[in-house]
Amino acid sequence: MMPLAADVNANLLRSLKVVQSIGEAVPHGGILKAVAGIGITILETADRVRQNKEECADIARRAAEHISMLKRLDEDEGLSDDLIGRLERYHGVLKEILEKVERLGTGPSWKRTLRSSSVQDETKDCLNRLNEAYQISRRRSQQTTSSRP
Repeated sequence: MMPLAADVNANLLRSLKVVQSIGEAVPHGGILKAVAGIGITILETADRVRQNKEECADIARRAAEHISMLKRLDEDEGLSDDLIGRLERYHGVLKEILEKVERLGTGPSWKRTLRSSSVQDETKDCLNRLNEAYQISRRRSQQTTSSRP
């Protein structure tokens, strides 16, 4: 089972690196690069944690899957101010998620203060926040794409 998870993480890591390179290629793409960079950090952090490893991995995979969808952006077109704003807000959510993954995955002191139901609630909250933030950034991307001539 572990090799499959390692393969999935390796594929997600490659996708995030593609998004980073798109961020370097498009005008004003620094935010894409930053979003992909924090996605990589979340994946790497989830891989290192000692506690609540499965929950942290679920959160990291969800974040990476969402971020990897950004590679569909057109490299020839710059990012609109609106999309940049949405990606900046998404980046802020990702930073909060990274902090939660770090907290969930730290040593025994965190484990002692959290019951398993609290870990599940925290995980569910992270996944829901990721979904909401992704949908907001994606909705605008779809509108931008569908309004092209």
